[in-house]
Parts: sequence; structure tokens; C-alpha cells
Amino acid sequence: MIVRNPSRMQLGVNTLMGEEGSSGFLVLDYVKKEGAIAGINAGGFDDPNGQGDGSIPWGVVIKDGKLVAGELDQWTTLIGFNSHHHLIVGNMTADEALSWGIRDACTFGPVLIVDGHTVPFSGTGGGLNPRTVIGQRADGAVLLLVIDGRQTTSLGASYEDCIKIMLEYGAINAANLDGGSSSVMVYDGEIISSVASLQGDRTVPTAWIVK
Repeated sequence: MIVRNPSRMQLGVNTLMGEEGSSGFLVLDYVKKEGAIAGINAGGFDDPNGQGDGSIPWGVVIKDGKLVAGELDQWTTLIGFNSHHHLIVGNMTADEALSWGIRDACTFGPVLIVDGHTVPFSGTGGGLNPRTVIGQRADGAVLLLVIDGRQTTSLGASYEDCIKIMLEYGAINAANLDGGSSSVMVYDGEIISSVASLQGDRTVPTAWIVK
């Protein structure tokens, strides 16, 4: 999906995160709640034995220029947009992110492309799995990528596969978001990807939505 106006990108956040008895929301719920047109899953979350409910996000979450999860001195891989709607990806503290004007951000990774250059990674590149990736072109357009996986029709993708696709579409910055059974893309009130889990899409603490 190509979002030509980056100002339309916002981070949907579970406002009850961490509260007893609360859980995350489906990406479709975030989209509907905000009156948005589309959305993908965003940051990671605590997921013991694959049974996490999306209530406790990993690392740092920033929404509307305010820290809503994590600590100011917490060093993590952040993926987000600043006040000029530029996609910022990299390792930083929450305090640094806020001082640099980042308005919305979540924690995950790895970072795939920075300033038009691919970021080296070691190992097998994450293996073949369902993937969710966000990127931005030089003209500001935002690239949202969801690749199905763990299915007979699609085994999934490696980080290298994701980099190739992002570069093909002109990304100058890009990062991997939470994948696996969390990967989902919503458009016009429907899920348009094939969710890996037989139980359907998962509840998550954050989602990138297109207003």
C-alpha cells in the first residue's frame, strides 16, 4: 500500500495498556475507532508461549509527542514519524526521540534501510515468516508492506526479501515491524491479507493507521 500523504499516518495505541484485565485491540478495531481507511500492525508486545493478548507493548511507545509506554532513558529501536512527517528509524532513547520531535513511534526492528542504504544483518535474515514492514520514499510517500506466510500459498519472506521489495518501490528508510501471526493489513473495513493463525488476527498494543 502506498500512502502518498505522510501526514495521514498515525499510531493507534491501546490506551488501557498495562491495566489489569485489559488487552490489546485488533488492527481493524483501531482503524474503525479512529475513522481511518487502512491500517497495519505495528510494534511488538509481551507474548509468553505465543499466548500474549497485546496488552503489554515492548520497549517505548510515543503518541502525539508524549511517552505512553517505556522509560525516558530506555535505549531501543524506534520506528516512527516526526512533526514533519518524516519516517525515523534507528536506535535511540525515548528522551532523544522526544527531543527530536518524534510524534508517534513504536518499538521493533530490525531497521532495514537508512538514508537509502541497506543495513547489514547477520544470520539467516529472520528466516521465512509473515512480515510487516513500513518505509518511506524520498517524495514522502509511505510504503506499507504485509507479506503472508506459513501457508501453502506463501511461505513468508526473509529480511532480505523485504529489503528488495522496499528498494524496488523507492524506500530511503524502512524497518521491520512485528510479524508472524500478528501481520495483518486492513483496508476499507476489511482484512485484505491472509492471517497466518487459524484463530484469526491477534490483538496488538499498537497499529499504524491511515486517516
